[in-house]
Amino acid sequence: MGPLLDDRYRVEELIARGGMATVHRGHDQRLDRVVALKIMHPHLATDEDFRRRFGREARSAARLAHRNVVGVFDQGEDADSVYLAMELIEGRTLRARISEQPRQSLREVLDVTAQVLEALVAAHRAGIVHRDIKPENILIDHSGVVKVADFGLARAIGTSNSSASATLLGTVAYISPEVVTRGHSDERSDLYSLGVVLFEMLTGTQPFTGEQPVHVAFQHVHDDIPAPSTVVSGIPRELDSLVTWAAARSVEQRPAGALDLLRAVHELQHSLPDAVMDTRPRPREDADTGEVPRPTVLLEEVIADLGAAPRAFPLPGPAEDTDEDTAGDEEPASRSVIVPAPRPRQGRHRVQGARRRSPMMAGLATLSAVAVLALGGWGGADWYLTVGPGADRTVPVLVGTRLSDAEAALSAADLGTRTEERFDASVPAGHVISSSPASGESVKRGADVRVVVSRGEETFEVPDLEGMSVEDARSRVEEQGLVLIEDEAVWSETVPAGEIVSQSQEAEALPAGGEVHVVASQGRQPIPIPDQSGREGETARVALEEAGFTVTTSSAHSASVPEGSVISQSPGSGTGHRGDTVELVTSLGPEMVTVPDVFRMPEDEARSELESAGFSVTVEHDRGEPVFGLVYEQSAEAGSELAKGSTVTLTVF
Repeated sequence: MGPLLDDRYRVEELIARGGMATVHRGHDQRLDRVVALKIMHPHLATDEDFRRRFGREARSAARLAHRNVVGVFDQGEDADSVYLAMELIEGRTLRARISEQPRQSLREVLDVTAQVLEALVAAHRAGIVHRDIKPENILIDHSGVVKVADFGLARAIGTSNSSASATLLGTVAYISPEVVTRGHSDERSDLYSLGVVLFEMLTGTQPFTGEQPVHVAFQHVHDDIPAPSTVVSGIPRELDSLVTWAAARSVEQRPAGALDLLRAVHELQHSLPDAVMDTRPRPREDADTGEVPRPTVLLEEVIADLGAAPRAFPLPGPAEDTDEDTAGDEEPASRSVIVPAPRPRQGRHRVQGARRRSPMMAGLATLSAVAVLALGGWGGADWYLTVGPGADRTVPVLVGTRLSDAEAALSAADLGTRTEERFDASVPAGHVISSSPASGESVKRGADVRVVVSRGEETFEVPDLEGMSVEDARSRVEEQGLVLIEDEAVWSETVPAGEIVSQSQEAEALPAGGEVHVVASQGRQPIPIPDQSGREGETARVALEEAGFTVTTSSAHSASVPEGSVISQSPGSGTGHRGDTVELVTSLGPEMVTVPDVFRMPEDEARSELESAGFSVTVEHDRGEPVFGLVYEQSAEAGSELAKGSTVTLTVF
């Protein structure tokens, strides 16, 4: 008896082993049901980041309930085991089916493809991208129901450690170009991978192979997937177009979504005749010619299909000379007639748009055609193919194909092409939007089919807005049917405030309603003026220039500011703009003045002399009131130099 996970899930026999996990049959002890237990390899389980991401992706997948999706019941951790409890599918993988029968019938291929697409439509609507569509993840139960497994787990594995990433290299055969070049995937990446799977189901081989994974990845990026009919015979053009559309290298050239591709698959399922649908493609080297063989049916099969009783219609053999005696004794040689299928048929399924005819009338029409062939030879054949039932043609699948492919398909069906062009946001330029008559409808041989071809999304020229005012720019943009978006404004030394500095939209044209982003100017950026008073002059100049200002200097004497330091600046503070001028005045130190000789001068005269020279004067009367009023002593020696403004003391008696 195997181990018990979380005291709930009994691990039983091994079902499969893969690059990231082992799968076991399990038993849910709590709900008494059989489950599949997917247990991650230990090197993944020890990665904490992986465990968190695995849990998040598993919870997303568990919300996805659909007939064609393997249900996720539970996710958990038990010691070093990280596991999923899932729906157990009794059946086999698509990989096993391809290994047993490399080339499937077209009916089988389209049935599997449609069911996978049903799963993808549901997942994509729920916001879940699979990221790892491949035959190993497509299961088919015993009743033929297709189940897609491992939704979202590729994201958890692919962003884990390097060894886990290496595990994913096995999926490189199905990887989309954008994942190789940008590491980005979306819903259309799933469609690319499915297109590769579709190619493999049809041909038994993968479109790109190589000795190393990098060689295969290189081909995905640089080569277009070939049409399956270049590898095997028996593939109709419509199916070639379906594969190359789904697996187009450019994301924009693929279907817009899984639903569009599903509609095209359904259209093929209902328009291709039974004889083609039941065909198994053959390797092209085994074919007699390079052309896809046209289906043929026995006359008896045509009659039986129409509901009439089978009948044989002997026709004369080659004319030979006979002996007169024996001419009446032998019946002429007879042979069965093989009639080329006049148009694609679906057994008892009526093609949409075809005229209703009762089985009896249809049978009579066919019998009439055979009778004419028997009696009228080539003349009857000409009537059958130009006027009778053989003149009918079925419009092939055209929607979503390139115009050149549509024209080739119509030409092969002996139909003409009349094209019209129309803008369409969802169909790539050069691809078919619609046809009239529509695919599957019957028309006469040689009739024209009106094909509406996409010109892509209609776009409008983006005007050059730089240098305009914001309001003028808005008017110009709105005239073009676009929308102006103002991004955060910037300071500009050259563009006045309110004008457009730049536009971030580099595209020359945008669809209606497209956003044109612009950046407006706020004008010149104000910058603070640092006060440099008292700083050393050269240091002050460098600081102001680095702040963006132009500096001029002058000098002056200062008794209070040391020589070489800044006495003042103008402007002294506040803000300015880059390039504005700031004037600095630096100190020359104090101005020196010669002390005049005022000895024996009257007090008033001596005071006046000293003050005129630039000194301050104080007077002392050291003996009371002066008798003579004359200076008999001065504090600074006559002829010496003192700083202008210095104080000289006079003693008067």
